[in-house]
Amino acid sequence: MLYSKEDKFDSENMIEEGRFILPIQVPIHMVDSRVEMTPVSLFCILQESAAAHCDQFHLSGIDLKPYNLFWVLTRMHVQIERMPTWHEKLTIQTWEKPHSFISQPRDFLVFDENGEIIVRGTSIWAIIDKESKPVKLEDFDRPDRFPLKDDAMTVKAFPRLPGAPLSENPVLHKVLHSDIDLNEHVNNTKYLQWVMDDMGHDFFLHHDVKEVSVHFISQLFPNDQYSISHQSIDENSSVHSIYAADDQREVCRIWMKAE
Repeated sequence: MLYSKEDKFDSENMIEEGRFILPIQVPIHMVDSRVEMTPVSLFCILQESAAAHCDQFHLSGIDLKPYNLFWVLTRMHVQIERMPTWHEKLTIQTWEKPHSFISQPRDFLVFDENGEIIVRGTSIWAIIDKESKPVKLEDFDRPDRFPLKDDAMTVKAFPRLPGAPLSENPVLHKVLHSDIDLNEHVNNTKYLQWVMDDMGHDFFLHHDVKEVSVHFISQLFPNDQYSISHQSIDENSSVHSIYAADDQREVCRIWMKAE
């Protein structure tokens, strides 16, 4: 288990100065052949901490689903000092920052057992309805809601990069059942998984991912088809675009730095 039920609902001990604190231990299914957590698993645990935070105040995806509302992640940027390893005990801190009309920023820090920061992250979220229309976040402000931390961003601003051009003869892939989340569209971590699989096992055997920035532009649904394009930026970084096959729209753009 990533965390115990007792941990999950002990809000008095898990919220400190506006930061939600989630202790976890890295399970074996989240590591690769180097016994290091994968970038996809890292994205998963960061989002798990966000979900657990919202769950304390009945604002999780499960709480919103009966109202045909759900959280969507629009951007995420992560800097990695080093990847956690199997069985390592970590502490994740996450907190919301003052929101705009429809956008909710949220930051993350991951600490190792020695209290050293090994991962920094920032993200932007929104609540949308079943027709993909954003909802005013002020409608969810409540007096008993967790305090907001108006700290500086834990990482630099999101990089602004053009997408990789659509290939002339793209290889098409099909959205599978295992790609779909509780909201009946592709889980956001799957886009990163697709890109990493496309880059190949050998690349990640010999490179450490140091930074990832993901921009979610549109959505894919069951049985949709998509293609992946790549473009090198410099020796250590590249940009990857996922395109929907039906109308060739760019669905997701991922920038990655690996050394």
